[in-house]
Amino acid sequence: MDTAVLVKKELLLGGLICAHCAEVIGDSVNNIEGVYFSNMNFVTKKLTLQIDGDGNEDEIISQVIKLIDTIEPGLEIKLISKSSSKSNKRELTLGGLNCAHCAEVINDKVSLLDGVQSSNLNFINKKLYLEINSCNERGTIEEVIDTINNVEPGLDIQLTDKSQKEIKKVIDKSKLGLIKIIVGTLVFGFAFYEEFTGANSGLLPIIFIAAYLIVGGDVVYKAFRNLTKGRVFDENFLMTIATLGAIAIGETSEAVGVMLFYKVGEYLQEIAVGKSRRSISDLMQIRPDVANLKVGNTVKVVDHEDVKIGDYIVVKPGEKVPLDGVIVDGKSMVDTSALTGESVLRSVNKGDDLLSGFINKNALLTIEVKKDFSESTVSKILDLVENASSKKSKTENFISVFSRYYTPVVVVLAMLIAIIPPIFISGAQFNEWLHRGLIFLVVSCPCALVLSIPLSYFSGIGVASKNGILVKGSNYLEALRYVDTVVFDKTGTLTEGVFDVVKVHAIGIREDELVEYASIAEANSNHPIAKSILDYYKNEVDLNKINQYEEIAAHGIRVKYEGNIILAGNEKLMKSNTIKFTSTDEVGTIIYIAVNNIFRGYIVISDKIKVDSEEAIRAIKNQGIKQTIMLTGDNKKVADKVADKLKLDKVFSNLLPGEKVEKIEEMYKGRQDKEKIAFVGDGINDAPVLARVDVGIAMGGLGSDAAIEAADIVIMTDEPSKIAEGIRISKKTNKIVWQNIIFALGVKVIVMVLGTVGVATMWEAVFADVGVSLIAVINAMRIMK
Repeated sequence: MDTAVLVKKELLLGGLICAHCAEVIGDSVNNIEGVYFSNMNFVTKKLTLQIDGDGNEDEIISQVIKLIDTIEPGLEIKLISKSSSKSNKRELTLGGLNCAHCAEVINDKVSLLDGVQSSNLNFINKKLYLEINSCNERGTIEEVIDTINNVEPGLDIQLTDKSQKEIKKVIDKSKLGLIKIIVGTLVFGFAFYEEFTGANSGLLPIIFIAAYLIVGGDVVYKAFRNLTKGRVFDENFLMTIATLGAIAIGETSEAVGVMLFYKVGEYLQEIAVGKSRRSISDLMQIRPDVANLKVGNTVKVVDHEDVKIGDYIVVKPGEKVPLDGVIVDGKSMVDTSALTGESVLRSVNKGDDLLSGFINKNALLTIEVKKDFSESTVSKILDLVENASSKKSKTENFISVFSRYYTPVVVVLAMLIAIIPPIFISGAQFNEWLHRGLIFLVVSCPCALVLSIPLSYFSGIGVASKNGILVKGSNYLEALRYVDTVVFDKTGTLTEGVFDVVKVHAIGIREDELVEYASIAEANSNHPIAKSILDYYKNEVDLNKINQYEEIAAHGIRVKYEGNIILAGNEKLMKSNTIKFTSTDEVGTIIYIAVNNIFRGYIVISDKIKVDSEEAIRAIKNQGIKQTIMLTGDNKKVADKVADKLKLDKVFSNLLPGEKVEKIEEMYKGRQDKEKIAFVGDGINDAPVLARVDVGIAMGGLGSDAAIEAADIVIMTDEPSKIAEGIRISKKTNKIVWQNIIFALGVKVIVMVLGTVGVATMWEAVFADVGVSLIAVINAMRIMK
């Protein structure tokens, strides 16, 4: 039977907000003939397919789209083109973007444009990250800019370009806004004083209207501009209707006062968000500015992206290392805290690897570049952190869906409150109930939630990164909060992963002779145990004298050397060759050695437990983790000794890689959704287990691309104690997220109830909008403390 040629296709399902429907789509698409694999990612709204590439791809895709439309009609389905293997990454900076809801709308619309393979708008740093696969890149970027201007006109849009080092300065909109607030406050204060003292000047209404236009003129303009685009549930439009309605029923001073309070709150909120953005940016100040390229006998200052592999760069004291490389000249101390969170300086010498993001402290270094900037450590870390917002937590997705329904529901309630009581309740005055309905309009925008929740998660991810913990998305940060079982691999995770000979027991020969026989047997092996024996031997083995070499799976090694038959391995090897030997109870990996069928002794090899492993387990349990479990392929004696030393709850030994996954599957039986499992490994040999668990954590990410790619969370150092710190950050972040949700919704509900019974005024309503948003943002900033 011929092997089918599979083609990968991706569909973007714009407007998909039903998680259950996403599951149904994923399951149903699998049943279409010609579809070999499908994966529906509800977070990214992408349906990934592997289909039969026999020329009927278009027909299969057509069937898939028809099925999706049957399950969930009305979605904007877009086939992501993969015809071009090369896609260009571009960044747009959206200066002046202060509306979180607008940011979501911009990202949704841009992601559906032809030529845009993927987009992610990070509201925190105001950057729109694009992956463009169009031949007409310029045209695609212009279309993106037009889309942004249609949603939110007036932004200062800058295309980040390595050739463009200076960004144009524009009018500081926040200062202009402050001037308007001050002038409007003075005019309003004068009019309010005149009204309060009983002045009956006919100019009072005009003065109030002037104050209203000075303070809220831009709000009114945006409202009617957005109305022409069909955005009736926009905050500006709702605020305009509420205040103009108040003016229409004679509450002019209240309408102006509420608009003034709204603009003051918005200004303070902008300051708070700006401060939090700068704080998060400060946490991630690891991007190098320039590189000192060595050209002959001169040094030229160039952009780090212009440096090529094999070039030589000079790093002066106090400068950041711009690209990954190896030291060819110099000796210095480097600060690694930006990547690892560790404040202890590290000594580096000629021949040592040096990673971008390190800071050179006290001497000149010359480095040979080993990676382009796009592949360097600092670039990968920044990319992970900045794009972590694309992998939203369940709470964020809930808020996104909730906000789409919350505003229309509250607006409908406002209309019912304004219309129904005057019709059905005798004596009810229309103006009074209209006023109560207008209060609902003011609190109908969920800005406090849409703004503070993503900000909270991004702050948590930023703080974790500063501590040497890379979290690839807020979904993983949230999941870490619900982990109650942490499963560890042993070698390289809880132990150093460096094997040492701890005992040599010779029988009938000298100890050095026994070590020599063992070294001859292990000379051709790449196993870490073989390396430890050869390191202990310290002499060279003449490989030409080995004329027979055989590795016997799960037993050991058999070699012939100068006429002698040497066996080195475990008890199984001795028994299968009917060697009379003495077994030992020593703890460690035991290598039994026989020469010409005579047992000559054994060597004990042991792995060292990491210095902070014991403290790490204690700290993890203090964070409320119910079970700590170790999985290892090592023998039971060694595994039990490590587990006992570290006070682990359970240990499973003698496991093959596939059996580790089976053990994990057993642990999931009977578990609830909020009883999650995390697995901690080296990120290289544990890929299947890392992929199966709720949260995969890889150790030793510093300098290891494999570890960074494999896991959901990457500990940059080899310290397991960082796991407890990650759990602590996760719990604090989630605590603040739910504080903001309960506080924001609670205040809004209270104000709506009080407004309905005539107790609350528009002043309380505007506090429930911008006041609550401001408090929620300030609360979110506590994560960084």
